[in-house]
Amino acid sequence: LGHANYRAVYDLARSGNSSGMPINLSPVPPKCDDCILGKQTRTNVPKTRQGPKSERRLGIVHVDLMEHPDTVSAAGNKYIMDIIDDHSSYTWSIPLAAKSDAFPALQAWTLA
Repeated sequence: LGHANYRAVYDLARSGNSSGMPINLSPVPPKCDDCILGKQTRTNVPKTRQGPKSERRLGIVHVDLMEHPDTVSAAGNKYIMDIIDDHSSYTWSIPLAAKSDAFPALQAWTLA
């Protein structure tokens, strides 16, 4: 949820059409951190490569481990390990219950 902008509240108070609501008519509007954050935009991260792509499938793989602390799966997993093949960009996602499960899961993935 949000709030009306400062000018709209100020005009409403000055017009006398509001009752029962304490209003601060100070000349400097209060700073609203949530509004400031909401108006920010994300800059795109350019997709640049350092060096050539792998020449064979599974020649180079990239691994990323992510935690989702507010979301736990029905099986009790709160981590996801993504494995990306550099050559084909094929992605595997492996759910994990604990961060310490990452290395054994990666070893099992390489043997599969």
